[in-house]
Amino acid sequence: MNIVGLNKQQLKGFTTSEDFQKFPFAPISSFREISHIHNPRAGENDILLFLAYDDDELAGYFGILPDDLTLANGEKIHFGWLSTLFVSENFRGMNIAPQLLFAAEKAYSQNLIVTEFTPSAERLYQKIGMFEDLQTKKAIRYYFKSNLAELLPSKKEVYEKNKKWLKRFDNLVNIFIPYLGKNKNHLYKISKSTDQNLEKFISRQQKNPIGRGAQEFHWMLDFPWLSTEKEQPNYLFSSFSKTYDMFWVSVYQNQQIVAAMLCSVRNGHLKVLYYFGNLNLTAEILPKIIRKYKIKMMTIYDDALNSAIAKTKTPKALYKRPLERKYMIHKAFRKKLGKDFDFNFTDGDGDFSFT
Repeated sequence: MNIVGLNKQQLKGFTTSEDFQKFPFAPISSFREISHIHNPRAGENDILLFLAYDDDELAGYFGILPDDLTLANGEKIHFGWLSTLFVSENFRGMNIAPQLLFAAEKAYSQNLIVTEFTPSAERLYQKIGMFEDLQTKKAIRYYFKSNLAELLPSKKEVYEKNKKWLKRFDNLVNIFIPYLGKNKNHLYKISKSTDQNLEKFISRQQKNPIGRGAQEFHWMLDFPWLSTEKEQPNYLFSSFSKTYDMFWVSVYQNQQIVAAMLCSVRNGHLKVLYYFGNLNLTAEILPKIIRKYKIKMMTIYDDALNSAIAKTKTPKALYKRPLERKYMIHKAFRKKLGKDFDFNFTDGDGDFSFT
């Protein structure tokens, strides 16, 4: 088994190469290729994609999203988010996934974090023994319209087989279901990019150790992983969405920005990836966004924002259910940062701003 790592220069043009076209499955999408290359936190020598070959046949792959953590003293530590891991069925049981993980461990000096993993991947991480759990983030998913096509298939297989009929039912009954909750009369602006005023406002706000800034936000908006036009053939991870949008919402008082949030909407699903400034105003502006984009459901992994929504009693949901997001960190990386290090991840950290 041969493990090959691709950095920015080696990844450039990879999805249009002759070798890529011969692969039995795609190890990366063209959209992710471009985005990885433009990641402002990715160094020139960072390995962004690991490929496992059995002789000349592609057996599996492992994607990494480079990032930085900032310590209290201002020191930056470079690390990688584990983003995609796949091994072909033809090569299962050959210890390929651990070899890919060991290659990433070496390339990133053990500075690795992983989240949104499948149960099978979690068992792998636990079996290898290189990771330990971080604090789980709790979420609330709010449903504003009938969304049986999303809720029921996970419960019984019969619903999955009849998903198209559930979608038709949802579309029909949603005509008669109004959005609940009152709009607050706040002045706001929606934009596809940050201007000087918004960037200045964001720079003054308290941030978590990931500390996103204007450069990273430009990258997220300019190089998304999802396309509304075409899907990457033979790629098992997200590359296409029927509808997808990412945008800033700025809230004003006395002609000054007092709150801002970066949102994404995918097929009627709203996520608040990052927010800054007045928390109550952030919650109070959400009904306007929900109505404007005809949102069916919204997922928030932020306790403070969920609390503000509960206090302001807006937006009102037909139904709510709890969710959770698990995180794991390499044991050596956790030791390096210290047991008391407060990660305080936001909803958009990792690769969530892209999926």
